Amino acid sequence: MLILAYIILALIALYLLIYLYKKNFSVKSQREEFKRDWGTPKNSRYIDIDLIENYFLNTITESSEKLQLISDKIADDLYLNDVFKLIDRTTSRIGQQFLYARLRTIDQDKTDLIFLDKLAEMMSADEKLRLDTQMKLQLLEKNDSYYFQDLVYAKKIDSPEFMPIVYILSFLNVLCLIISIFHPGFLLVFFGIFIINSGIHYWNKNKVSVHTSSLGEFLKAFETAKKLDADTQLIAAFPETAGLIKELTPLKRKMIGVKLDNMAEADTVMIGYMLFELLKIAFNVEIILFYSIIDSLRSKKEELKRLFKFIGTIDTAISVASLRDSWEGEYCKPIFNQENCMDITGVKHPLIANCVPNDLYLEHRNLLLTGSNMSGKTTFIRSAGVNMILGQTLYTCMAKKFSVPYSKVFSSITIADSLLEDKSYYFEEMRIIKNFIEESTSEEPCFFILDEIFKGTNTIERVSAGKAILSYLAKNNNFVFVSTHDTELNELLKTEYEHYHFSETIEAEELIFDHTIKKGPLKTRNAIRILEINNYPASVIADANATVDLMMKDELSAE
Repeated sequence: MLILAYIILALIALYLLIYLYKKNFSVKSQREEFKRDWGTPKNSRYIDIDLIENYFLNTITESSEKLQLISDKIADDLYLNDVFKLIDRTTSRIGQQFLYARLRTIDQDKTDLIFLDKLAEMMSADEKLRLDTQMKLQLLEKNDSYYFQDLVYAKKIDSPEFMPIVYILSFLNVLCLIISIFHPGFLLVFFGIFIINSGIHYWNKNKVSVHTSSLGEFLKAFETAKKLDADTQLIAAFPETAGLIKELTPLKRKMIGVKLDNMAEADTVMIGYMLFELLKIAFNVEIILFYSIIDSLRSKKEELKRLFKFIGTIDTAISVASLRDSWEGEYCKPIFNQENCMDITGVKHPLIANCVPNDLYLEHRNLLLTGSNMSGKTTFIRSAGVNMILGQTLYTCMAKKFSVPYSKVFSSITIADSLLEDKSYYFEEMRIIKNFIEESTSEEPCFFILDEIFKGTNTIERVSAGKAILSYLAKNNNFVFVSTHDTELNELLKTEYEHYHFSETIEAEELIFDHTIKKGPLKTRNAIRILEINNYPASVIADANATVDLMMKDELSAE
């Protein structure tokens, strides 16, 4: 017998050693993976934008004090979802949702922006702190953690009207169990009530399944926050978090049933979980506990928002630090000037590999940009818009220098007809630009980006309306970037707009684009030459050239 006891003890000791070794190996392996992946984007195939976007959508109603929320239209024009996939290096799902909301929110003041920058610098400078923090955030890396924010923003849940009956049935089953010790026949009554309670239990479980999952994510978020708050550097950066954890501790204790449900994910405790499930059914523990917790949550909504922001800010700061490391030598922190000046050096578009950098300097003037298709003019104005948003949300720009006024950002680039909504291209563009006009009179500076204004209308009206609107938008402290093929606008807008262009050359029957912005209006005419090198019929080329000559004579005569 003694030998058997030794064998059992030896097996237990061996099991513990193997368990500790695997756990230690797993920790070391994960730290090495974080080190290896530093400065690289995630695999975007596994990014679910719809789930990530939920937090941003849920906070829209709370954003009245923000300078601007980036609309879906602007996000589509500037490919912000693709930009997000590139810059996202978060560990937790909470951090991922917070980063996305941050990218689409321009604050009224720069307090949080400067704080995020300092936190990112701290993470960049201290690899041990960053790795320790990422290991702690890993508890929230599964997709279930997307639903934590539902605790705050999900539709209010009221307890069912039959809750008094639930309490009575619970009491009767406790009573039956006690009496059955002396009168076993009461076990039949107990099992009868058990069947009724089973129906109530699974009806409620099906009704609130999403919310019970969210409750489990609160426990993970709470434990993560406690671990993060144990670091002295993070305590110094977030001195109020200890008080927040203390405020939420009673709520965490109340969730023991939820915690046991989460533990059931492990096979080793499945039997214990099944016994606990039977106990919950017999005495309606889950439904009673759930609605008690929901009532407590309603009184702690602000604390839960602060908990989300605490975790999200830390993870976002690590993501920003990783992004800057991957853009080493190609990024800068923005300078927000008060002189209505735009001084940009080496700006690039983050989604374009080997993007040609460009410079621009404007002072109390706007940009009128001409050039042929594919020359780079639309990409340039998109680059400016994306970096305006990155600078004002993440304090990071893909440029050598980016000095601009702190501004709202608006765009009119990609517009489509809608057959189902009975909207033409022209009327949709009219609606967007009407909004620009309304915004242009606000106290805050605005940055307007327009590509080929009114291209769905005839030339005379397009140029006339375009001139009037572009002159109007250029007032106050606004900046306007417009790309166009209408060279007539050069003369009409010469007092308010600086003229720049992109151009191409033709060498050995091939188009060569240098994608470099140049000062002055576009003077070359290559469209007909491009037809020629693409082997259009000679009669078409001759006809086109003859028409150009005729139109040029008419212009000279008019002068």
